[in-house]
Amino acid sequence: MLTLTTLAVDGSRVTDDPRSRLFSGTDFELTWGARCDRAGARQAAYQLVWSTESDNGATVLHDTGWVENTRQRARVRHNAWKGQAVKVSLTIRDNRGQVSNTLKTTLYNADVDFFAPWIGLDKDVPKRAVYLRREFVITKPLKSAVLYACGVGYHQLYLNGEPLDDAVLEPAHTDYSKTCQYVTYPLLHEKLGMGTYCLAAMVGDGWRRNSMVEASRYPDRPEGIPFAGPPMFSLQMHLTYQDGTKGTLVTDQSWQAGDGMLWENDLFNGETWDANRARRGWNLPGFDGFQAAKELPGPGGERKPMLIPPIRAGEVHRPLAMWPLGQATVIDFGHNLAGVIRLRLPEGMDNGQVIRVLHAEELDEDGDLFMEPLRGAKATDTYIASGDDRDLTVWQPMFTYHGFRYARVEGMALAKEDITAVSLHTDLDTDSFFRCGDALVTRIHEICVATERANQHSILTDCPQRDERMGWMNDATVRFEQTPYNFDIGRMFPKVVRDIIDTQDKNGAITCTAPYVFGGRPAAPVSSSFLVAAWQHYLFTGSLDLVREGFPNFERWQECLMRASDDHIVNYSRYGDWASPADCCVDMEGAHSALTPGIFMSTGYSYYNCVMLSRMARAMGDEAQVDWWQGRADEIRAAMLNKWYNPATATMASGSQACQAFALWLGIIPAGDAPRAAQVIVEDLAQRGHRITTGNLCTRYLMDALCDHGHVDDAWRLMTRQTYPSWGYMLQNEATTIWERFELKKHPGMNSHSHPMYGAVDGWLYAYIAGIKPMGPGFARYQVKPYMPTSLLSCQASVDTVMGDVAVRWMKRYDAAHLHVTVPFGAVAEVHFGGKVQEVPAGFHAFEAPWVQGELADK
Repeated sequence: MLTLTTLAVDGSRVTDDPRSRLFSGTDFELTWGARCDRAGARQAAYQLVWSTESDNGATVLHDTGWVENTRQRARVRHNAWKGQAVKVSLTIRDNRGQVSNTLKTTLYNADVDFFAPWIGLDKDVPKRAVYLRREFVITKPLKSAVLYACGVGYHQLYLNGEPLDDAVLEPAHTDYSKTCQYVTYPLLHEKLGMGTYCLAAMVGDGWRRNSMVEASRYPDRPEGIPFAGPPMFSLQMHLTYQDGTKGTLVTDQSWQAGDGMLWENDLFNGETWDANRARRGWNLPGFDGFQAAKELPGPGGERKPMLIPPIRAGEVHRPLAMWPLGQATVIDFGHNLAGVIRLRLPEGMDNGQVIRVLHAEELDEDGDLFMEPLRGAKATDTYIASGDDRDLTVWQPMFTYHGFRYARVEGMALAKEDITAVSLHTDLDTDSFFRCGDALVTRIHEICVATERANQHSILTDCPQRDERMGWMNDATVRFEQTPYNFDIGRMFPKVVRDIIDTQDKNGAITCTAPYVFGGRPAAPVSSSFLVAAWQHYLFTGSLDLVREGFPNFERWQECLMRASDDHIVNYSRYGDWASPADCCVDMEGAHSALTPGIFMSTGYSYYNCVMLSRMARAMGDEAQVDWWQGRADEIRAAMLNKWYNPATATMASGSQACQAFALWLGIIPAGDAPRAAQVIVEDLAQRGHRITTGNLCTRYLMDALCDHGHVDDAWRLMTRQTYPSWGYMLQNEATTIWERFELKKHPGMNSHSHPMYGAVDGWLYAYIAGIKPMGPGFARYQVKPYMPTSLLSCQASVDTVMGDVAVRWMKRYDAAHLHVTVPFGAVAEVHFGGKVQEVPAGFHAFEAPWVQGELADK
């Protein structure tokens, strides 16, 4: 039987959630996966049918007929006007003539000509949430109603007192002076009949205004933070009635504005809910207690549809332990997470009773919260009781989030069942997994995933707890090779790339963070994440669109670096191989490497950018650009070898672990010398008791280089180490997410305990220990080449791809090594095992090789 199982739009999985079925532009790319009970099956042809409506309501049908094509993707060039639905039907036929089921879905064009004014309060009060409302009447049956809303920083929408959906902290954060993303609600008509309704919005400060974007923090930037300003809101609702007539509702001065219970809100400091200021029925028809809204000049950015998945509540954690501390209660939730608490409030509270909840990742020696690593973030939420029916039954903060494992509750008696911790993150989870015979390493994988998840808040942040939470591009260069294994990056990576493009100036310079707050311009030269995001998007989704869109900007960034080079050597560095073990840094509290020259790292990434640009040009079929960028790469490589390479010792620059690993990973060391260069790393590790000296970037490259050159057992020894510095050392110290530094420190400067950069090693677990690497777009062709450490007896992993599950399992037992490979329909796997390389088609495949005294006999 041939069954279509999955469908993706522009590389992102389609689900039952209408938000997953949005698209933008005059065309979109569909990809699909299928399941077949016959080995070796592949697609021979597909048939796509899609329909839209003309202006007079007639159905316009488009039928491709049977298209002979083995590629499980097709571009749909629709004629749907903005805001219109497109109904799609897909059927495929395999190479034996078997015809699949027909997969049907409805997609929604999220584009709209956004003309609605921005509105807010007549008198802006910092930290004060804005309450907005508008009543309207539906007098005849509706055919469709689509709503578009943009509140900066964050909005929460209500229809007759009920939230429109379960999303929080939206729309997505951008540089509002360049781009404002609006949220599309395509099926509002399902909530509307004939009658009177109230559409209401609460608008919080979010990233629009908080303690981190105040101009006074940036005296060296006279322009301040361009996207900072007062909160404001803009909305359009387009109604189509069954009789063919249309209507529109927009934000303007007919809306009412006021304030209410959410008296203060700050993304980093927390929020205050004062029940004494409750406005009963403010979001229901019939309320009359606000003033006319004021039209405001907008933030300046173009309004574009938000296409990434929303932030939603994820895992809910009950207390693991609780203990009294004076008049307060401290709670350990057992997991370091990003989110908020959900608190059941006591009955019979007194008027003015104050309940505070403080959050932290760590405890001090006396069992209280240790909050110094939060730096300027107060991470405190406050509830002020009214003592009557205006009080909430359950309180959950709305426009803030915190990174925490521990909370301290003051002002009320607390039982375990009264409180939970709610994880909030962009909804990017997939069904990918990794596990192996070493429980420690399996646990390291789990906390790597948990760390990445805790740093997905419409931007991919560096940390979720302190006064930062920004999209740092230096950390992301290795991080973005790990993220696609565990999460759906189909819509997320395009947003990341576009956020970076919004920072790019006329000279091609990008900034260290995107949206730009911290760091400098031009960015650290190690910020190849700009290109890596697009390339990994191509490999994991199969779509070339992001590469095509970003290519001119990638070129401009690399040209900026080349202008900042002397004889092809980049002449500046900001971070280099950052945050290695403290005794390998310039000082014990600093993070710049004392062993690895910054300009060496800068120049290596200049070379790598050129290599990636050449690869991108080849994927786009531009051979002239292939040769041009490869030529620039060759020039930079020659300059690096001339300046830093010692052929007698096969060392690069200082010969540190990072210098050797990075050069090997880049492939710039002469091939004949590569084994000696790798041996330098092995000997250095041995001399140091297998102690790494690498930082946020080269730790990942160290693991790759060791495996690539025959030293998997040395890499595995690093992976399973439990003494400082190591991932196991973090676990020994109760970590449930990956730390920013290997040290257990109390210094507040750099002490995040949820930092994804060292979680990049999880990509190594998938790519080397499980052996799964894409070789072409969208896993249509991929490699299975597991590296089997002597002491590891089993491994199992699966990557959830647009084509289906790419699954690998290997084990050593009964005097043999066994490898099981499951190839999804239409894909081809290149399997390296037992000294042989062979291609296998779709289906399940079992391999066996001799295993002698813990090693493969032909290793």
